[in-house]
Amino acid sequence: MNYNNKHMRRNHAFTLIELLVVIGIIGVLISILLPTVSRAREAARRTMCLSNLRQTHIAFVFYAMDYKDQVPLGYRRAKQFNSMVYSGTARQIVLFGWLWKHNLVKDARTLFCPSEITERFRYATPANPWPPDRTLTSTTNIFSGYGARPNTELPDNPVAGLVMPRLNDFKNQAIFADLSNSLFRLNARHVRGLNVLYGNGSARWVDRSALATLLVGIPDAAGAPNTAFDPTMDAVWNALDRQ
Repeated sequence: MNYNNKHMRRNHAFTLIELLVVIGIIGVLISILLPTVSRAREAARRTMCLSNLRQTHIAFVFYAMDYKDQVPLGYRRAKQFNSMVYSGTARQIVLFGWLWKHNLVKDARTLFCPSEITERFRYATPANPWPPDRTLTSTTNIFSGYGARPNTELPDNPVAGLVMPRLNDFKNQAIFADLSNSLFRLNARHVRGLNVLYGNGSARWVDRSALATLLVGIPDAAGAPNTAFDPTMDAVWNALDRQ
């Protein structure tokens, strides 16, 4: 009787080959499921990104209501620099920062794409601290995760009588988008394309093919602003208008 029990136990034990087969099957299943899970997570981040753009648009609408339809829709010195919140060189709140300064951004995370992998354009990282320094003493630049249409050069030190773009003039044009001032920026988040918001409040996904050819050879926006690429930036936003 004992002999038979031992014999049965030996027959039901896994051999090394069987274990390797099971491990191999599990590995295949994981390799099949991981891309699906990754795509599902990116789809969720894309949806959140689109929601962030819509909330930013609402903040601009409230800003426009307070300032006779004028909004800080523009850039600093060169059109690639269209996403700053605080300038450490000028020590001023700039561009998107004016929304925050006027308490129109209730959750700062809405200014940042959840898919972004570069610390400089993510929320509250060592390279991109939050909140901006209200004492205006910090020398660290702070960037939003989104770009505004570089329609007008806006000064770091706003002067009395400054005339800014009027929101109603852009009803059928792209006014905000995932950063699209170089291929580096496209590749650092959704890769396949970008979310774009229009002046009428509508938002949509735009495939990268609409911009990729235009952006070939354009360096990432770093260092001193370079106005040589301003015509290309205009072409990028004009292309977004047509989508």
